[in-house]
Amino acid sequence: MNNYFKNQFLYYFLFLTPLLFILGIAVVELSTLFLTLFFLYKNKNFNYYKDKKFLFLLFFAAYIAINAFFQIHDNLKISSFFFFRFAILSLSIFFILDFLTKNLKANKNKILFVFGFVFLFIFFDSGLQFFSGKNLFGFQILNQRISSVFGSELILGVFLLKLLPLFLYLFFYSNTEIEKNSFVLIFFFSLYFITIYIAGGRTAFFLMLMFIILIIFFIENLRKIFSISILFLSIFIIFTFIFDLGKSNPSNRMFIKTFNQITNNIFSGGKDISLKEVNNIEKDKIIKNIKIFSTDHDGHYTLAYDLFKNNPIFGVGPKGFRYFCRSVEYDSPIGICSTHPHNFLIQILSETGLIGLFFYFYGLFFVIYKLFKVNLKNNPINEKNCFLVISIALIINFFPFVPNGNFFNNWISITSFYYIGIYLYSYKRIFS
Repeated sequence: MNNYFKNQFLYYFLFLTPLLFILGIAVVELSTLFLTLFFLYKNKNFNYYKDKKFLFLLFFAAYIAINAFFQIHDNLKISSFFFFRFAILSLSIFFILDFLTKNLKANKNKILFVFGFVFLFIFFDSGLQFFSGKNLFGFQILNQRISSVFGSELILGVFLLKLLPLFLYLFFYSNTEIEKNSFVLIFFFSLYFITIYIAGGRTAFFLMLMFIILIIFFIENLRKIFSISILFLSIFIIFTFIFDLGKSNPSNRMFIKTFNQITNNIFSGGKDISLKEVNNIEKDKIIKNIKIFSTDHDGHYTLAYDLFKNNPIFGVGPKGFRYFCRSVEYDSPIGICSTHPHNFLIQILSETGLIGLFFYFYGLFFVIYKLFKVNLKNNPINEKNCFLVISIALIINFFPFVPNGNFFNNWISITSFYYIGIYLYSYKRIFS
């Protein structure tokens, strides 16, 4: 009985860890430290360390540390030395899931109610903020963005996007019957997608649409539910746009502002305009003014590319973009300085060079390749769906062609390697 409660605690602790981002990154770091220590204490099987996918992660971490040692000469190098801890975190998740499979026999779907309750609260709180201007805690709308429980941190859309694959994974992992709950799920996911939309994060919204499309394509069980949910999202977007509902204007930020930034405001003279006003502009002028996402993004990428040219094999070192900007006091003669280039592909290319790019693309292509191979296996449908969801999650997390945060940021690294750990476990269940 004692072991039963210990295993139950471990199960909830493992899957609730990403929800703790609501309380702050420090709480999550403590939680992941506990998971890692549990693995190091409990694991007696050296074969986990021999897993080729883990060794791939470890070699990447070693490359990051060595690169930083030789190229970064201030405190920015310190975190790079310990980047290997994220690889250990992935292995810890893998081990714990394997451990629970052998030792946890209880009903696993109760955790869905915890996730559901937290998400429904966020949906309600976000809706209140959108329609009234304030949420339950008195937080106001900032920069046309809904933040809900995160206050001044405008990460609501990213948070929900990061948690969406885990929520779906739990459905299949716990063998919950989707068909019997289809109406509830349509209602739930409609609210989920709408909340990401009103949050106003453009990258999160785009990646959500990409995630939905991939889920519809690969997972038959969710095809109808997601299709109807996206229909309700479309209806919500149209109604709020036509009748000017809400205290923020996500459609303006998502579509019109994005268009104006990409075209360097040549259609608007620096002011947001309706797309209907766009006409009779010379093609040459349009082409010359096209920017990659925005003037700032374009400037970051120009600087990153210039840094890459200085050392194309090894890059300028992990966090080398920020290191360079510090050295010129954030006033670069080429491009625009920031703490990072705001794109994973460009950051990896400029900071870790062609060697780092090899690791990045090899890992991404490996996941995509196995994504198409899983249906050839004879595993139970829920096991295959678990693998599909986590594979799609990794593709979305590491997607190279949208603005991103700092690849070496703790929050991003913890989330990414947490999913990699689940992927290692699901991979073993399918391909071993």
